[in-house]
Amino acid sequence: MSGFAALKNAEEALKNATALTPTQVMENPAVDYLRKAINAPSLEETKKLIQEEIIKMNMLNKVELTTPTETKILDDEPRHNLFPEILVTINANIPTALIGPAGSGKSTVAEQVAKALDFKFYLQNAVTGTHELSGYLDAHGKYNSTTFRKAFEEGGMFFIDEVDTSDPGALKWLNSALANGYAMFPDKPDPVNRHKKFRAIIAANTFGTGADRMYVGANQLDASTLDRFVFFDFGYDEKLEVALSGNIDWAKRVQELRAAALTEKARIVISPRASIYGAKLLAAGWKQEVVEERVIWKGIDPELKKRIVDRANGVKTDKELKDVAKKRK
Repeated sequence: MSGFAALKNAEEALKNATALTPTQVMENPAVDYLRKAINAPSLEETKKLIQEEIIKMNMLNKVELTTPTETKILDDEPRHNLFPEILVTINANIPTALIGPAGSGKSTVAEQVAKALDFKFYLQNAVTGTHELSGYLDAHGKYNSTTFRKAFEEGGMFFIDEVDTSDPGALKWLNSALANGYAMFPDKPDPVNRHKKFRAIIAANTFGTGADRMYVGANQLDASTLDRFVFFDFGYDEKLEVALSGNIDWAKRVQELRAAALTEKARIVISPRASIYGAKLLAAGWKQEVVEERVIWKGIDPELKKRIVDRANGVKTDKELKDVAKKRK
């Protein structure tokens, strides 16, 4: 049976199990005792197991990488839903930009793409000066190289994280290297040619248009820099989030609070890290209210917190929010 056929059967089984009444599944004391005696799962446990398997199978779709010499089938592992498109773009030697909120998995995808292409992975945080890319000659005339130089000259995946907190002028130097296929470095009078297996990928929280209410440290980037890249709107992959957390109920709660915070236009990041970290703490025995306080709320204004919680619990309109607040008082 193929993976997709198995997935369809599992979903149908879950639908049928959900439709059953307690009488139909014979949940009476005698059957319950027998079930426990033979260590068989209950209806709710069975539904949870089916849900977990559906999530896993959704994350393990076959990914093929076609090159001029071969078609490579990648090993199954949890990946963001945009991974196949990003892989194709990078493999075509097109500079790529991943734009998305904190904790969405941008750096993880960059590493996974490098692994799939058998490229060495080079990480660079925000570029504060041209010397961080080109290198420099010190007071003794000794050249100090960079990860960019190594990747550019010898081949590899060069990844700049938090690029929108970089110095816009420093990135102008990068433009020339990407556009021309060669770059000037301080230790050589002649340009250095770009290696045929050099690839560039950047990640940011904004589209290079400057700071917003969430990411106040972001800089406005030069239009010529932005023009070099193909952009991906890299949002949260909530199916992947549930799979990585290992706790369906907790991950769904985090996602409900995130949606409510977005509705409230709250300046708060509720990323998949909250699902992953929180699931670990819950498994360690922490109470849910303590976990929520430490991985989600983090000292947020109490009134805003109440509004977000009320939204997550089903309150839809502003009038309903006010009514709930009055009743609380």
